[in-house]
Amino acid sequence: MVKLEFQQFLKQIQKVRKRAVKQAEKSELPSFHEFSYGDYPPKMIALDGSNRWIWYSPDINARIAVIRAAAVVYEYQPLSKSRLVLKYHTFKDIPVLIAPNNLEILNFDPEIKTLHQEIKKALGPHPTTQGILNQLRELEELKLAEDMALKYSDSLIVMDGALTIIQVKQIENAARNLREACIDSQNTLIGVSKRNTTRRLKSNLTDEALVRQLTKNDSRMLYTEISEIPKGKQVYPPLGQTFLTKLHPQPIKSFRVDIVPSQEQKLETIFSHLAYYSKVDTFPGYPFPLVDAHNIAAMLRRVPDMFNNELVEAGAEIGINEEELFQYLITHEKMERDPFHRHLDDITK
Repeated sequence: MVKLEFQQFLKQIQKVRKRAVKQAEKSELPSFHEFSYGDYPPKMIALDGSNRWIWYSPDINARIAVIRAAAVVYEYQPLSKSRLVLKYHTFKDIPVLIAPNNLEILNFDPEIKTLHQEIKKALGPHPTTQGILNQLRELEELKLAEDMALKYSDSLIVMDGALTIIQVKQIENAARNLREACIDSQNTLIGVSKRNTTRRLKSNLTDEALVRQLTKNDSRMLYTEISEIPKGKQVYPPLGQTFLTKLHPQPIKSFRVDIVPSQEQKLETIFSHLAYYSKVDTFPGYPFPLVDAHNIAAMLRRVPDMFNNELVEAGAEIGINEEELFQYLITHEKMERDPFHRHLDDITK
């Protein structure tokens, strides 16, 4: 019975998807722009982040987590064997305490308490602990990106994810500081999203699915701009322009790319530079330095007992029962459901 119902569901999904494809092919097509490999690219500083839950107290729904923000610096060297050469890497691990139903627990630091209050308000009436953690992680990634933007110049600062910012004072300030640092150092700020579900190209398909459908037989490298959401409807205002791109003649998928250009830099040049870093056969069309940054960040989740000893020792020193500490250690992380994110995790293990 369950199998028959699954078949019915899949048939309906397939039917609606086919209809959407036909509608898209008949509708006004987005304007695609071609680009090619040009001058060799500057350095790329790629950043990604991760987090894992460590321990929780069910009595007051308080959880301890650790955030990791990671960065790698790559150079494109055409005469070297690999062409992409790792020059530097770094990461920061930041412990956080989250208790969405009991902010009194954060009284030890008024600034942290205010940040949590603002995030709760911005996320809506029923924020989840994971939602709060995601925003705290974004803040740490922005801070590390600013550090790298101040350290390097005339480079590509490439962050995992869209360059959109929740309206929380500390996060908005961090984003503004990063943007100013990039402008001062003539760095190009870029966001590359593993997953994009926007529908701004006036189709029943997502923008990513529409571009995939329209360019499936096209071996050119292409980009198309996605129109900006009207200001009154912006929940997460963008920092720059938004595009969907094919960064390889035969990419693994198309990607959303957000760009804050440095000065009068041409878009074709920026996409050309990204394409040079997206030639690796395992991930065609995806900037490989982001894979490396992801790998460093994701190590936090791949080692199930990371930081457990530190937490147990800290608890023992202040008299918390060891049995309670072990009982509420969190050793299983929910699997990321996005296919490309899962592909990254699987292939870099």
